[in-house]
Amino acid sequence: MSMPAKISYWRTQILGKPIPMAYPKSPDELPGIRERGRGRYEFLLDGLPQIGHIHENIAMRPTGRSTPNAEIYVPIGTGPFPVVIQLHGGAWFTGDVRDDRKFGITMAAGGLLVVNVNYALAPELPFPNALEDVVYAARWVKQNIARYGGDPQRLAIGGGSAGANLAAAAALALHGTPGQVDGADLEHVPVRFSALVSQFGLLDLPAWLVRPGYSAGGTEVPIAAYLGPHFTAHIRHPLVSPVYSNELDKLPPTYLTCGALDVMLSHSFDMALKLTAAGVATVVSVLEGTDHEFLKIPERVPGGIEEVQRLIAWLHRHLAPPAGTSA
Repeated sequence: MSMPAKISYWRTQILGKPIPMAYPKSPDELPGIRERGRGRYEFLLDGLPQIGHIHENIAMRPTGRSTPNAEIYVPIGTGPFPVVIQLHGGAWFTGDVRDDRKFGITMAAGGLLVVNVNYALAPELPFPNALEDVVYAARWVKQNIARYGGDPQRLAIGGGSAGANLAAAAALALHGTPGQVDGADLEHVPVRFSALVSQFGLLDLPAWLVRPGYSAGGTEVPIAAYLGPHFTAHIRHPLVSPVYSNELDKLPPTYLTCGALDVMLSHSFDMALKLTAAGVATVVSVLEGTDHEFLKIPERVPGGIEEVQRLIAWLHRHLAPPAGTSA
């Protein structure tokens, strides 16, 4: 398959019908685009695997704004289970937990307790609000997940596209220089991740603006919504474009998965080069003939189911109890 990766192409594959794309001209248009897209992936939720329990509408902040909040998917069996925090994509302005519910439940069926998080969205709540939410959610998980059958000592974080960006940035904020992100009432809760998963990650904003696959409006407008109109001053900030961080050596073992047709593929390669140079154990998995967000439809993608199985197995290896103990 040689066609170039385009947003209209991969959404057509996921939704099963032609999806015409009209790129926004300003951040003011993004809330409307978000609202029109709500529930677009609901049809993927038929025939989900059986798991132990689904907890919905989990509020994490005791006061203030409504995010972060989450759904928690608990495996069948007796815990404590290894825990994965999952962050949806959507270019920081759209998406919610429903988009990743199928993927999260599939991982829970594989024995991982999954916390599927909603975070603040731009342009109403620009950077660093989403990152603050993710860091807060990680601290909440560390403090509370045992009540749901999870092991707070065996934590991983991952996400898709912009969610991968936030996952890497949160791991850097929590493992690296203290005080980079407001911790609110959970500032005192330390978090260490044993694994990081980047799913078709958006990890390098300057590259997104200049490399093949760039689309005028489809790129600058979400970035401006997230970072403000003078975004070029901020796009190399290490918590905005994690590939530029000088603290990559503090990240845990990392799995980067991406489709061969994805415009984000170079982000995964660049991140892998820098991670390995920093001494971080790194896996890169590229699926031939696949595009962005292929993990939403692994049963329709050649090798997709096997990739999900590889990812689950990798997480279990890195989230295994210490030798001499039992889960």
